[in-house]
Amino acid sequence: MDHSINHNIGIKVPEVLVPDKRVNMRKWAVIACDQYTSNANYWKEVDKIVGGSPSSLHITLPEIYLNSPDRDERIDNIKKTMIRYLDDGILTVLPQGFVLVERTVNRKIRKGIMALVDLEEYDSDPFKKSLIRASEEILDERVEARIDIRMGAEVEIPHVLLLIDDPQFKVIEPVWRKRETYTKIYDVDLMLHGGRATGYLIEDKKTENEILSALSSLPLRDGMRYCVGDGNHSLATAKAVWEEVKKDMTAEERANSPLRYAMVEIVNLHDPAMPLLPIHRVISGASSSMCIQYVVDHLNSVGADARLVFSRRKPSQQLSEAPETIYFTSKSSSGRIEVNAPMTKMLIEQLQPVLEDFIREYPLATLEYIHDEDEFETLTEEYDTLGFVMPAMDKKTFFDDLSEMGVFPKKCFSLGEANEKRYYIESRLLVEEKDHEVLQESEYEGSEENDIISELKEDSREGKTAGKKRRDLGFLNLFRKKSE
Repeated sequence: MDHSINHNIGIKVPEVLVPDKRVNMRKWAVIACDQYTSNANYWKEVDKIVGGSPSSLHITLPEIYLNSPDRDERIDNIKKTMIRYLDDGILTVLPQGFVLVERTVNRKIRKGIMALVDLEEYDSDPFKKSLIRASEEILDERVEARIDIRMGAEVEIPHVLLLIDDPQFKVIEPVWRKRETYTKIYDVDLMLHGGRATGYLIEDKKTENEILSALSSLPLRDGMRYCVGDGNHSLATAKAVWEEVKKDMTAEERANSPLRYAMVEIVNLHDPAMPLLPIHRVISGASSSMCIQYVVDHLNSVGADARLVFSRRKPSQQLSEAPETIYFTSKSSSGRIEVNAPMTKMLIEQLQPVLEDFIREYPLATLEYIHDEDEFETLTEEYDTLGFVMPAMDKKTFFDDLSEMGVFPKKCFSLGEANEKRYYIESRLLVEEKDHEVLQESEYEGSEENDIISELKEDSREGKTAGKKRRDLGFLNLFRKKSE
């Protein structure tokens, strides 16, 4: 049965690819590529852990390398590795069904459901009033850098978290409570303090329909039912590629193309394990007092009636009766800027352009975005470093605020700390089903991957097919030898 778009909600039931049972899942699962973008040591440690073993690291491009001189070579290798993983049976396809994801980190359990979204129902332009929307402004240069990766790729491996507004917990939580009745497809301790991830395949059509029905009952706000929480630029890239490739397709091809869809993890904004953290601003490489005065002067120049107050107390211990207050801290001083006539709905809307103007006028200064409280406190203890404390957003008004504003300013919230972000495990085909030559020699001589392929070959010589073994495990192997 083809599970097409159901209930007019822009959701399709996926056919998910997962690593073969013999793949070392701890080496396979790697943090989302847009994390630790300034921490080269983190990615060196990942590379050390993974080595030449089968891993999502080899089919993604960490953003820290987006501007590296060998970027094109990396992308070329990514696409070749995708094909090799398919041909060699490293990736296997599950029967069509939602995948329930249970992520445990810091003794909290976040629940999600892997699904496909219809890119015809998504648009980053808020004026289009689409069903699925971006939550922050999309920067063209960040999308262009990713198009080269997706265009022509055979596999999609997602880190997009799609938010739903479900304060009554009617969509995901009832499914999660029945998790022991579903087939467990992976259970892995994640590298580098990522916690644990467990996945369950939902093949029960009754449960599937209950999920779709519950999604269809979620409220619409000016046409919006979902918004992107993490991976805004990744989903925008998928949309850009789809808009380009569909130009040469017939109506029938457009309806059935895998590129029309993108895989996401649907998560409930109100999940207690889903923190909505503020992202603080840190200016370094410039005099703190000069920067503070610059902000005050610019706010007053547009009529915001800003008043500067210095204090010996930490920002969290200060009190203000102003309509909006910008708290700041540095090694030499702390205090607040009381904004008595705010010009925008959100405080960050007023502050962000001022800070960007400042670093343009003072090229030695840098602007960083920090959501880890300990890191923020450490940075602001350094000389010539000034931190602006941003307020946390309210989950109760999040969707209403987004509907009213169209998009939020960039970098105004984070769904948890960096180590709580999505790890790559599931993937899906971006090409039509086709025959693949399987069990080819791996290019990784002496690696764990080569050992896996050797085992599969030995099974084949003994008359055991990888497909038969996977079916015994509840899997369906799509990629068989043509001679079978």
